[in-house]
Amino acid sequence: MQYPKEKLDSLQKRWTTAKGKRLVAAIKRTHCYLNPTLFREKVKGLQGINDPELEYGVDLRGISLSGFDFRIPVQEDDGFSEELAILSNIHFEGATLRHCNFQEGKIHDCNFEDAQLSHSDFKNAHITNCSFESTNMTGISFTDSNITNCNFSNADLGDISTSGAIIDEKSSFGKELKSEIEKDYHAAAIEYKQIKEMYKSSSLHGQADKFHYREMVAKRKSLSVFNPTRWFSYIFGDLLCKYGTSFVNVFIASVLVVIACAIVFHIFDGLMFYNAKMVNYTFIDSLYFSTTTFTTLGYGDYHVIGAVRFIAAAESFIGIALTSLFTVIVARSLIRD
Repeated sequence: MQYPKEKLDSLQKRWTTAKGKRLVAAIKRTHCYLNPTLFREKVKGLQGINDPELEYGVDLRGISLSGFDFRIPVQEDDGFSEELAILSNIHFEGATLRHCNFQEGKIHDCNFEDAQLSHSDFKNAHITNCSFESTNMTGISFTDSNITNCNFSNADLGDISTSGAIIDEKSSFGKELKSEIEKDYHAAAIEYKQIKEMYKSSSLHGQADKFHYREMVAKRKSLSVFNPTRWFSYIFGDLLCKYGTSFVNVFIASVLVVIACAIVFHIFDGLMFYNAKMVNYTFIDSLYFSTTTFTTLGYGDYHVIGAVRFIAAAESFIGIALTSLFTVIVARSLIRD
């Protein structure tokens, strides 16, 4: 859970006392936090250790363990030994954990809110039900890790490595990344792309599409307001198809084009039926001609004369483009899924 700055300051200062320094040395030497009973015996009397919200957890809030190797040797039944970082129900709120080693970790129900985790290594780790809210995670490696039901809201995700990482749908990065809130759109685009790749590796293509859209929006916002490319991207990328992720938007745009052109054909009264000028034709006739023109069917029964011929030609061109775009988005979705 997150704490106000005053609370975090007091939690951090307790480890700088004589007793706190001895405990830090004991923790580094014995990994006593792995046994909650032993840990509580060692830290008895430490400020804040009896806070009610930590009744069943291990209290390492505010501790400074930079460079610490959390791995311990684990002996398997077949005699094979490996080093694993085994962490369960540990509170690291406000802790300094830069350059720490969590490789091959089995990490679950841990809280890293407001911690300094920059350049720590979570390679091949299984991370479950953990909170990294407002955590400095710059340069962290999640290479080949497995992330389940974790919260990364408002975390600093600059330069993280996510190659081969797997993530589930329950994990959250908040409505906006911290970099986007701070208007560093270039950094936000890079971070959204890294998250997108994680979801793609996890076969969660719907989630990947959401972060692809957010990546493209961040790229657009990184351009000057006076840059024509920004507005071209907004109209034809965002509004038209949400950067290739929404066939619904393309369908709606197509319907609007067909109706708008039908209105023009009806107003300018240029519709002919088998080369005979039509009189008192209905809007349905114009709508029918507009639809066949948009889809380039061209049955030959209806056509227009005069200046509206150029409207019909333009509608055919737009129809080819939107129909192709619609087909590509639908086909991509079906083949990929």
